[in-house]
Amino acid sequence: MENAEVGTRNAEQQHDGRPACSAFRLPRSAFTVYHISPQARFGQRALISLLRDKRPDVIQVEQEPTTRGCQQVVRVARKLKLPVVLFTLQNVDVPLRFFPRVRRRRVLRRLKGAIAGSGGAAALLRRAVPNLPVAVVPQLGVQVPPETEHALHEGLAIGYVGRLVPEKGLDTLLQALAENRGGRWSLWVVGDGPDRERLERIASELRLAARIRWTGALPHDEMARLWAELDVLVQPSRELPGWAEQSAHAVAEAMAHEVAVIGTGAGATPEVIGDAGAIVPPGDAAALAGALRRLAATEARRPLAQAGRARVMQLFSDDAVAERTVAFWKEVVGPHG
Repeated sequence: MENAEVGTRNAEQQHDGRPACSAFRLPRSAFTVYHISPQARFGQRALISLLRDKRPDVIQVEQEPTTRGCQQVVRVARKLKLPVVLFTLQNVDVPLRFFPRVRRRRVLRRLKGAIAGSGGAAALLRRAVPNLPVAVVPQLGVQVPPETEHALHEGLAIGYVGRLVPEKGLDTLLQALAENRGGRWSLWVVGDGPDRERLERIASELRLAARIRWTGALPHDEMARLWAELDVLVQPSRELPGWAEQSAHAVAEAMAHEVAVIGTGAGATPEVIGDAGAIVPPGDAAALAGALRRLAATEARRPLAQAGRARVMQLFSDDAVAERTVAFWKEVVGPHG
């Protein structure tokens, strides 16, 4: 795929099917990427003109097949005989009406291949189109620092990073910490959302408020400093009808910084953790409290933290994700498109 031109599209964003394009060359790479932004407004003719002019070896669409944008790109690419690879995060089966279901099936059957963000997403694709080549690769890689630092502090420094919504299960973590009231710990809650007021009220009712820092959402540079403050990251996601954790990206970031991780067995989280962390049943505060007690000892955390960093470097680093993605492109379209 030397000097290949690749069309990409942002994931999980709805738009009106009129994409724009900007081109840039990746550092130290042998191919050019043309990014088609969902915020821009281009019509059908502009998209046809763009793809006819650039003649990419492969187009990767990072929207779900039910969106207008994905359907438009696949339709235009088919007319121009250009191969399309889909990236999908959808890992639960969502009921569709007849015509949206037909359009989704048509899109999937016109693909050259698909990249799924998790094993659950891959299983849905294989069920829908059994012969479609599918790879499981995260949408985003993680920057692995050359060295990790950890600040000195008293007790166990626990972190939660994510949206404050019921499905994320932060209330389960609060209940687990109430069971460990006698231990020495503190909690950083990073993120915001509509459930914050309820969660703060629960923390007060459980008499935990003085040991919790609610930071709100943090920019990337402050997140990089936060990892040094944490001993353990907890992702207590629930398992609900119609929803499952899609990527567990924060878990991978924590592992890259040698922060031990605890997650539930729901969605993509256990796929990211593997055997390099603790996994507990979703919604089980007692099991989560027990895992936190076990990891309160430095000698129990250190092997998991080191294994987590090694796992991220192998599977989830920026370089690893890029290499796995390009390898799949070559597999489905050939070395020269």
